[in-house]
Amino acid sequence: MFGVVVCPKCHRARGADLSNQTTRCAHCSHVIDLSKARVYARTDSKEKLPEAVRRMTEKLAVNIEDYPAERKKPLARVSPQTKKPKNADAMNLEELRSLAADLNRDKEYFDATDVQSSLKLESEEDAHRLIDKMLDRGIIFQPQAGRFRIV
Repeated sequence: MFGVVVCPKCHRARGADLSNQTTRCAHCSHVIDLSKARVYARTDSKEKLPEAVRRMTEKLAVNIEDYPAERKKPLARVSPQTKKPKNADAMNLEELRSLAADLNRDKEYFDATDVQSSLKLESEEDAHRLIDKMLDRGIIFQPQAGRFRIV
């Protein structure tokens, strides 16, 4: 049995194998005691777990009243050929999803350097801010340190 829990330290949703006693937060490395953690969603399938984590992350990151209107907008395409937004931090949810899909299109993982070169950002710090924003919204997850995949 798998479930979605929220880290009590950084407040990010993550998937967990509920047969274990503890799990470690991929973002802040805090050890979460699963016997005390609230389980927000349960599934028997490991394949359905990333979608459940994404939904929970959206609930945590987006005002619920704005959520239906946000979902009705068509997905925007952002690619390396597309004009870079004036402020990469101002990218909306659809642009972040599109960016993650483009970065993960032809390879298994992407990293901060890929984000930086794709958007022609001046610093790797800007790339890390965008990655944190995508992590917060459940668009991507971190299967290995410094490597990211789309949910």
